[in-house]
Amino acid sequence: MSAQAIAPTRPLPTPRTTRARVDLLTAEVALPATGSWVLPAPAETLAEHTARFGARPSGSPHLLGLVEEAGLTGHGGGHVPVAAKWRRTLAGRGPLTVVANGAESEPWSAKDAVLLRQHPHLVLDGLALVAEALGAARAVVWLHDDAEPAAARALARALQERAAVERRGPAVEVLVGPEHYLSGESSAIVQAVAGGPALPTARRPRPAGGPRTLVHNVETLARVALAARGLPATTTRLLTVVGPAGRLVTEVAAGSPLLDALLEAGWSAGPGHPEGVLLGGYGGTWVAWADAARARIDADDPVGRLLGAGIVAPLAPGACPVELTASIAEYLAGMSAGQCGPCIFGLPAIAASVRRLADGRPARAELPRLAADLDAVAGRGACHHPDGAVGLVRSMAAVFGAHVAAHVRHGGCPAARGAGTGVGWVR
Repeated sequence: MSAQAIAPTRPLPTPRTTRARVDLLTAEVALPATGSWVLPAPAETLAEHTARFGARPSGSPHLLGLVEEAGLTGHGGGHVPVAAKWRRTLAGRGPLTVVANGAESEPWSAKDAVLLRQHPHLVLDGLALVAEALGAARAVVWLHDDAEPAAARALARALQERAAVERRGPAVEVLVGPEHYLSGESSAIVQAVAGGPALPTARRPRPAGGPRTLVHNVETLARVALAARGLPATTTRLLTVVGPAGRLVTEVAAGSPLLDALLEAGWSAGPGHPEGVLLGGYGGTWVAWADAARARIDADDPVGRLLGAGIVAPLAPGACPVELTASIAEYLAGMSAGQCGPCIFGLPAIAASVRRLADGRPARAELPRLAADLDAVAGRGACHHPDGAVGLVRSMAAVFGAHVAAHVRHGGCPAARGAGTGVGWVR
């Protein structure tokens, strides 16, 4: 698909050096549903960045206290407290590499690319600050080899600008991983930056004394850069919302209603609203529309905490949730690392069951068999990839039980398959 230029729709406030809200984005951005995109406005230069945020402070051990006081958590999906990750890292003894992860593996996500395109220097500030504060010997930006060209160019220009003036900390390397769903997973990045394949490793403690690698999402590092300047780092959240005709990357206030973001992306809360919303992306969780409409963008909200990497994808009116879930499950099975039984055998079996349901040709006792397969796979993978597929399918059965029953009893549901707007497509 050829590149499209879609203008930002609403300017956001200019950051202020007060304890008020500070926005990461200069504008929200509307994007096509699939394919390449180009932002018409140039990325912020180093001079413009310094004028907006001030010069970068030096990284020091005091930074840990600042991010802990701010309550900063990771924004790559896991939302682990940043200070806790740093303390675990500091407990090791080997040479340290700090990584800015800009490889958005979730096919619908675009927030990290937009952030890198608009404010690459804020991300690089955060990377440099963490490297200095923790005494890293190496600083890396990790991208997919299909990274959005506009974001990759903005990053390259920013690094050239900084090379002329930056004299502190390690030089920044840009490493490119394969286009694969799992190559943005943190343990896959750890293995890749050490010279191995970009595949996740087993969930086991790493030996003490060896090389250490700390991976942070680029949004997390941008927020570290705010905290280091004494600015509020946690009062907003970046989201990618799938709308009726495309995607919207927007910045919302923490604690605000999720419904506001849905309405802004073009959905209606009235008659004909979506039946459900997929939160967190392909490895995410389906929730009923009523639950999503009541939710707040807050880690303390039982629905809000399901946002993961900030992906909000309503089911398009007329789309079949069983069909869509089958397509995603097949994608996840095809994107496995193939390193353990749950990935090699479990995910294909689960995907095949959901596909038979979607096609209206379930085997005898299909649902009990599917439930048994989900139980057998859950928590048993060498990495967390199988758990995402398990959660996705279980939430489909819970939220769209009537659809599942119609597929079992009548060979299909009233929904028209492959609706052309919103979430009716899979990458």
